[in-house]
Amino acid sequence: MKRYLQKAIDYIDAHIEDPISLDEISEYVGFSKFYLNHMFSVYTGLSIMAYVRRKKLEYGLELLKTERRIIDIAMAVGYSSERAFSRAVVNTYGNSPSYFRTNAIIKTRKLNIYDMTLDVDDERVLSGFPSTFDTIKQNIMERGIKSMKKYLSDVRYEVIESMVVVSGLSVGAEPEEFIIGKMNQLAEQYQLNVLRTFGFDSPVDTPDVTTLRGYELWLSVEREDLEKLPNPEKFDFEGTEVTVKNIPGYRYATLRIEDPFSNPFERIGTGWQYLVKWLEDHDFKASDFERCHQANCLEEVKEVGGVTVMDIYIPVDRS
Repeated sequence: MKRYLQKAIDYIDAHIEDPISLDEISEYVGFSKFYLNHMFSVYTGLSIMAYVRRKKLEYGLELLKTERRIIDIAMAVGYSSERAFSRAVVNTYGNSPSYFRTNAIIKTRKLNIYDMTLDVDDERVLSGFPSTFDTIKQNIMERGIKSMKKYLSDVRYEVIESMVVVSGLSVGAEPEEFIIGKMNQLAEQYQLNVLRTFGFDSPVDTPDVTTLRGYELWLSVEREDLEKLPNPEKFDFEGTEVTVKNIPGYRYATLRIEDPFSNPFERIGTGWQYLVKWLEDHDFKASDFERCHQANCLEEVKEVGGVTVMDIYIPVDRS
């Protein structure tokens, strides 16, 4: 997987003065944009377009050392005006473009495609405890470091057959809560029999937007339920565009996260890292690994035995 991500980085570097879209990058690499963006985020900590924005801005700072006008530089790196470029430079680096005409450029760290090595070094962890904590160290040794991650299940495979979904997308600072509430209202109003609900991050493909995120929600329904909707393909529901999609069947590697929202940044993030690491040791290494061109990495939240769990899915191949 890492070589595909490096391919995306190389494409961005080679087209730094061109308009770059996530669609173009994903087509070049050969994955769906949702799949590629999610994997890029897991491995690097950045979305693809956030990386594009960072690289273009750094390149713009380098161009400030030339005789080119600031407006020309702004246009070259994807900003619609000198004002928008200047605002981005000030917000990111604390000084205006004119400052960097004569002062040193601040270099940010090189992007790392992290190894998904989650095996914790017991000795390194235990060495952090003072000698007075011998009892705690002994308990940890007896339980094992991995027992500290009890909220993660073992990885398994699951086939999700082709399905019809009613899809809604929200873009904002916190898009998940909005679109989940909106789609629940839609299901209740049209009395849809929702079979399963899946969500996933949807990249915002805008060069100069840094604060917005997208989240898409799927309601899996029987095809007969489409007759209840105003339009069986696309319609507006209270200001939100709703689209009906036919999703092919895929075989997924899946992992369950128990009580994910008690500490979502740690639990959900660790879950995705663990699942990707597992795939590095299995499917990603296989010579016949099939790239899923239209597939998405999915999240499914549900109640099991009175406990909230999140199942996460990475598509491996067509079912």
